[in-house]
Amino acid sequence: MVVPAGQRASGEWIDDTLRVRAEEKGLRSRTPLAGQFPRQRVEVVRGADPTAELNRLYRLRGWTDGLPIVPPTLGRLDEMIDHGALDRHAVLGEMEPLGGVASVEKIAANAVMAGCQPEHFPVVLAAVQAMLDPVFNMRGVQTTDENVAPLLIVNGPVARQLGLNASWGALGPGWTANATIGRAVRLIMNNLGGGWPGAVSFAGLGQPARYSLCVAEREDAPWPPLHVELGYRADQSTVTLMRAETVINVTGGLEELASVIGSAASLFGILHSGKAAVILSRRLAQEGWTRADVRRELFTRGHLSAETWRRSWIHATVRAVDWPEWACAAAESGAIPSVREPEDLTLIVAGADLPIPQHAYCPSWGHPPCRVTREIVLPAASRGTMAGP
Repeated sequence: MVVPAGQRASGEWIDDTLRVRAEEKGLRSRTPLAGQFPRQRVEVVRGADPTAELNRLYRLRGWTDGLPIVPPTLGRLDEMIDHGALDRHAVLGEMEPLGGVASVEKIAANAVMAGCQPEHFPVVLAAVQAMLDPVFNMRGVQTTDENVAPLLIVNGPVARQLGLNASWGALGPGWTANATIGRAVRLIMNNLGGGWPGAVSFAGLGQPARYSLCVAEREDAPWPPLHVELGYRADQSTVTLMRAETVINVTGGLEELASVIGSAASLFGILHSGKAAVILSRRLAQEGWTRADVRRELFTRGHLSAETWRRSWIHATVRAVDWPEWACAAAESGAIPSVREPEDLTLIVAGADLPIPQHAYCPSWGHPPCRVTREIVLPAASRGTMAGP
């Protein structure tokens, strides 16, 4: 097995830091074997049932998300890496906050563990490239006491080719690509960045999206898809990463959706002028609304009461001079929009066509404002089959 844990550029293993942090926080009972593994690239696991033994070891070392994993054997890694467009020794960057080197091989090991198929690997690589962008603020995402999770939005031909779900149950279980690509991102954050709960990650409650939050946009919406709006060609494939404070289901029309956006607006998002995500039913688009129409309506109607803002704990904690001018000016009129301007609402179309539309709202978190898109690059041998119409 290729060892999936992170090493800093200096050669130090981040698990040594994690072991100390876990001991300081009284968390060793969860990971009693933290830091106990061969300090080498490859480990041999033996036993009557080596897969069961590997799962036991990895769980006790803190290398899993609590669910069973697929053994990252050399053969599986070779196949995974062959489906990417980068050399196995290429380094994409260092994963915050503990600085594990994000090499293609280490990323592949965690993707195998998550259950990814080899053809999923280009999406995982693009997602990691997006996470490593300073705008994503990986250090903040990993260490905050809030419950933020990466939201992955896949657009373009690859989504269809990989069977990424954009329709019935798009945010739920049942689709291998959605579940495992999102899960791979979390394992990479934990094993290369050190995002262990209670030791480095101080999210007080967490959320199910911290297992996986990966969705594709429907291709049959009446308006252009997100990646085209962002300047990519329709025949390109992209993954867009945002920071989701939570996922809130909304049933109804624009009025109900705007009401929820206003009442559930993130105070952190307002403080940092963040970008929020809205996953829309296709029915709205079919009724003749354009993306700009919907965005404008949600921005105009989705306001938070200024009185609610003034009574909040964060208003009492943050200095008045640190609140953005646009929020303070809006508060004078009695209500604050959920975002600074309409374009800060990122709209995508997903989910099934139901008589009563269902949507989801993902309030933003943290700073700086974040919506990072990367092209999904396929190996030359795959481009003819993976990038079809």
